Amino acid sequence: MSASLGIVCVLALFFGMPLFIGLGTLGALYQYTNAASLGAVSFADITRQLTVVFSDPFSKLTGDQSALFLTIPFFTLTGYLIAHSQFATRVINLYLVIMRRFGNIGALGIGVVCILVAAIFTPLTGASGVTIVAIGGILFPILTGTGYSEKRALGLITASGSIGLLFSPSLPVMLFGIMSDNKADINELYRSGVLPGLLLLLALGTVALFFSFRRGAVEEAQLKVQFSTAVFSFKDGIKLAAEVAAIPLLYALMHSRFMVITELGVFFLLYYFVLEVIIFREISFKKLAAVFEEAIAMVGSIILIIFFAMILTNALLYDGVPGKLFAVISQYIHSPLTFLMLLNVFLLIVGALMDIFSAIIVISPLVIPIAESYQIPMLHLGILFLTNLEIGYLTPPVGLNLFLSSLRFQKPMADVYRSIVPYLIALIIAQIVITYVPWLSLWWK
Repeated sequence: MSASLGIVCVLALFFGMPLFIGLGTLGALYQYTNAASLGAVSFADITRQLTVVFSDPFSKLTGDQSALFLTIPFFTLTGYLIAHSQFATRVINLYLVIMRRFGNIGALGIGVVCILVAAIFTPLTGASGVTIVAIGGILFPILTGTGYSEKRALGLITASGSIGLLFSPSLPVMLFGIMSDNKADINELYRSGVLPGLLLLLALGTVALFFSFRRGAVEEAQLKVQFSTAVFSFKDGIKLAAEVAAIPLLYALMHSRFMVITELGVFFLLYYFVLEVIIFREISFKKLAAVFEEAIAMVGSIILIIFFAMILTNALLYDGVPGKLFAVISQYIHSPLTFLMLLNVFLLIVGALMDIFSAIIVISPLVIPIAESYQIPMLHLGILFLTNLEIGYLTPPVGLNLFLSSLRFQKPMADVYRSIVPYLIALIIAQIVITYVPWLSLWWK
């Protein structure tokens, strides 16, 4: 009966049942099966067994670790404030004004600038593809107006939707640190993610530069219009300087441990609130209510997914699944390099099928003990884990960013698939380098 209900639940997930309901149901069914196998037949016995898997997520969200989860709403609200301001437009206009004198040569880097803008937004908005929805509408006409075809612009924005996931203050990095039981320190994870994150940016930037050399007469005319209409005033420069100044300040405060991560979240929410709402007045109080409503909806969905995913995770751990998996894997795989290769493939598939928060909570407790058995450094494992999930957003046929991009730009899924191919290949090559060159993650130690 439990197996049949589990199959029905998985099918319901594919047909649109909310993910948090599916994860919680699967966890409860799995624990019920465990209880029945141990001889629990009475209602009281089964209730006690189910309480085991429900109590731990509740205690993590309300107990000693609750402070870490409080960072989720603070940084998400900050990201949405920035996304609804004119920050992205100012960055692009500054580049166009500076490069106007260089003409066609100056336009070569516009795709790289768009990638950098996305890399700034992604860690602030929860690394859940929100970048595509929030600033895709700004970047798409800029790219098509500076020589990119619609297909290439679509591919670049889709690929950039989760880029920057390894950078501070990305929520998935924090969550992996929590789920590792602090075996991977959050600040050390951010430090380890710098070079791999830059390598991923380089991979996308290389493809963007390659396409920049392939423009026709129509694109050349559009490029001249963009250069001639770009405006960047002294006032825009003051605003942009104030907004950008917060980024190195964030890194300095975080790595100096002057503030704990929760205090940093509050500080930067207040910082950007004062800038965008009170000083710059780019977000009215009427619009602010809509921005916060949108952000809180995202926060609520993240918290629900975390809670119910933990139920399934606890049921799997209670049954000793990691040990059973290692017993099977160790019979056939003896080399850590082979294990890492298979782990990459597995996580790419997981990243395409699950959102990143569910994947971290459900999969990481299963993978971590096995990786430790192969003596893989925890920080290196964390970077591999997160990078694969980041690329999984782009993996056909069901990567989350592919659907978001199709919805945002009203393009058929087939067009999105074709547009993403060169960027996906570049990211996978970068991921292979990150996997087999652990120095990129551990250079600072």
